[in-house]
Formats: sequence, C-alpha cells, structure tokens
Amino acid sequence: MSDMSVQECMCCGEPLERVRYFPRQLLTADDMRCEDEYFREKLRRHNRFLHGWGVVCGCTVEPVIEAKTPTVRVCPGYVVGPQGDEILIDCCIEVDLKTGPTDQPCAVRWPCPPTGDVPVARDGKATVYIAVRYAECFSRPVRVHPAGCGCDETGCEYSRVRDSFEIKVLWQLPQSHLDAQKDDEAWCATVHQMTPEMARRRHLFPVPPCPACDSDPWVVLATVTLALNPDPANTNPVNVNYKDRRVLLATQRLQVAVLCMP
Repeated sequence: MSDMSVQECMCCGEPLERVRYFPRQLLTADDMRCEDEYFREKLRRHNRFLHGWGVVCGCTVEPVIEAKTPTVRVCPGYVVGPQGDEILIDCCIEVDLKTGPTDQPCAVRWPCPPTGDVPVARDGKATVYIAVRYAECFSRPVRVHPAGCGCDETGCEYSRVRDSFEIKVLWQLPQSHLDAQKDDEAWCATVHQMTPEMARRRHLFPVPPCPACDSDPWVVLATVTLALNPDPANTNPVNVNYKDRRVLLATQRLQVAVLCMP
C-alpha cells in the first residue's frame, strides 16, 4: 500500500471508553476522570471534525496608543482551537509586543524571544503574531481529610479545574496555520475541477479527508507589524491586520449569508 493510501486510511483520534456502572462497584478518582475525559474528548472531536477551528467571534486586536512601549489590546471573543478545545476570552488583555501579556488568568513564564531570529524587513519593521491557546488552571483549594485516626496533618488540594486561555507573541506563523492553508488550497482545487453535471449529482461530490492530527495548539488572532526603531514623531508605530487569522463562521452566520445572496 502506498504512503498516500495509508494517509487516507488514517483518522485522528482513538476509540473512546466510558465507565460501565454495575451494582457494588468500587469507584475511584480514576473512574471519575475517565468519565470526564470521555465527554470532553467527544466534544473536541465534534468541534474538530464537524465545525473545524478558528476565530468564531470577537477577539479584536487594537493598538494601545497611550502605552510607553509597543502594546496591543486583545478584546473578548470565542475561539475553537486546532484540537477542538473551546477558548473563551472573557476580558481584555494588554500584550506588550516585547515582553508579552502583562496579566492573564493562566500565565506561563516564557523565555525572552530570540531577537537574532526576528524577521526584519528592509524598512526596519518586524512582523509578530498575537496567538491564543487553550489552558487550564487549578482553583478552589480545599482541605483533604486525613487518613486513619485523624491525627495526621491535613493537606490541601485544588477541587476544580478552570477552563482558561493563554495569549502569546509568536515570531513565526504557527505550523497549524500553514498546514490548514495547504489543506484548504487542495480542497478548493478539487472542487474547482468539478463540472456542473458533477455538482448536480451530489453523490459524485468529493468527500474531503479527515483533518490531520495537529499538535500545534495556537490560533492566530492578528498579525502585527512594528517598527524596531520607531520615529518619535509617529504616534502609532504598530499596525494590526487580520490577514493570517483563520475564521470559523457560526452556522447562523452561514444561514444569513445564504439568505442574503441575490
């Protein structure tokens, strides 16, 4: 079998298992986690296979004019990640383009960006990407009941896992976007080769392959161009555009678009 045939026979994901309950069953924390992961993974698979991924609504990125350093503000919005995770940005986050976000719910301390590898144009401007990914935080700490006679010291454990997000300044376009662009172009080329007769006979419509397993979690919200040596007379050295943003239109928006067509 050729490599292409093997690729077409592969589908991202593994068979899911859920807990089978029966009388006098001893349930443990592992069983509860298995039950939780079953439904979470089904939702991820549903989002990834049926809807795709990208920015659904909001997530506007705008320059912060009054900031002393090049800074942008990410506004609230809703995103579906490449793995099917739902990402809700529920507050405005200011992002310093040189040091990263100043405050966000689930922050990870990243090393400083490699300034020597930053692509700089001839006009002295650099291009960066404001991206978001799904993240989790532990919350609501509670006391753990001691074992035995109760004389031991009581420990503390977090009782909740909070769905959150992480915003980062990337110096290269994520691999997830590059792969998705190639897949979109290949699918468009296949559709364009169809004749009107093939389009009328729906059973001849090409069936797209399943999405590939993508380990890159980042979704680009905006592409930002900034001057590394800005002119003091220029009050806005930051330019924001959405040319690399991957948009995922909601079903209602698609219905309205069809109804508005002449």
